[in-house]
Amino acid sequence: AGSTLTSETRIVKRLLPLLFLSALLVFASSCRPLVRQVFKNPKVRVVSFGLGGNPFQPSKEPLEAVLNLMVTNPNSYALTVSRAVYNVTVGKQRLAGGEKPEEVRIEPSGETLVKVPVSLDTNAFSAALREVIGNRAIPYEFSGSLAVDAPLVGIVHVPFSKSGTVDPVEILRKKGFGFN
Repeated sequence: AGSTLTSETRIVKRLLPLLFLSALLVFASSCRPLVRQVFKNPKVRVVSFGLGGNPFQPSKEPLEAVLNLMVTNPNSYALTVSRAVYNVTVGKQRLAGGEKPEEVRIEPSGETLVKVPVSLDTNAFSAALREVIGNRAIPYEFSGSLAVDAPLVGIVHVPFSKSGTVDPVEILRKKGFGFN
């Protein structure tokens, strides 16, 4: 009778950590939807796009540029941008597209500028310039998403997009060149 009691005690001692872990997992999984409801998605908007060099100087190297994104964090805790996925299109030309790992801290209840380095395809850029010169207005689009790492929630993909048209004559007029 004594050995049966000790073997039952051993079984209970072995199962006790497993029961505790199971209860902890059930508790954690039941809290996840609650955490998801409390988490507020950040907002991303395209602020500007800047060229890093002279686009009219012939080069076989990609033209470097920067896509500036403003990220608004409505949460009371910091978030981290871990990756940027982007596409840049002018007219019918896809000038750039890809992924860049980023490590940018987004402060709680505030805005942070995220600068995404972009390499433009020089052949596509030249084709887009020819398209711009041949037309009065040409469409453009910057789009993609930021992978934001949030505590307890994990990775959240936040999309961004900005599109419109550019008028080359109007740009030159603003720069002081006169056209009729």
